[in-house]
Amino acid sequence: MRKLSIIAAFVVAVAVIFGCKPSAQNNEKDAETADSTAMSGSEEQTDSTMYGTYVDGGMSAFDMKCDDDSVRNFVIEQDSGVVFGGFAQGDQLAVDYKKNGLGENIVTKVINLTTLQATWTSLDRNFEIQKGGTVQSHQQGEKQPWTAWRIFNGKLVLNKDTFDIDRLDGDSLLLENRDGIYAYARAK
Repeated sequence: MRKLSIIAAFVVAVAVIFGCKPSAQNNEKDAETADSTAMSGSEEQTDSTMYGTYVDGGMSAFDMKCDDDSVRNFVIEQDSGVVFGGFAQGDQLAVDYKKNGLGENIVTKVINLTTLQATWTSLDRNFEIQKGGTVQSHQQGEKQPWTAWRIFNGKLVLNKDTFDIDRLDGDSLLLENRDGIYAYARAK
């Protein structure tokens, strides 16, 4: 009788655990809705990213002149791997950060927009990310070319496709979303 009670309790616990989780299909719908909302701006969703120009600094901290003309200091935690595209004086940056207990701005992601703005190629795409949020396709006959881009909450949004940037440097761009990882080389 005791074994039967334990088994019944186990079955109920499993049903509760797995019954309360949203299905993968619902998660995909939620992600699609979030992606389109981010691009359309139809709901009040705020962008956590700070934009500006790299002024000065080093490997562990830097100053950025923000678009609101303030100069802010950002701290990069050692070995965090959060800087995409490096940075040099005058580069345009998109920075996601959080405040620590001391009030310091701790970087969670830096995307160098100057490095990102280039022509990128793969087997099936050839596009140029241009200043001002436009994308120009250089691939003839491309079925759904990207025409617009922006950074939103530390992610790259191309039309309504949202990507995490896994790598950005002078030669390569790796983008990832729920459909896979996409590799691009900088056109020479």
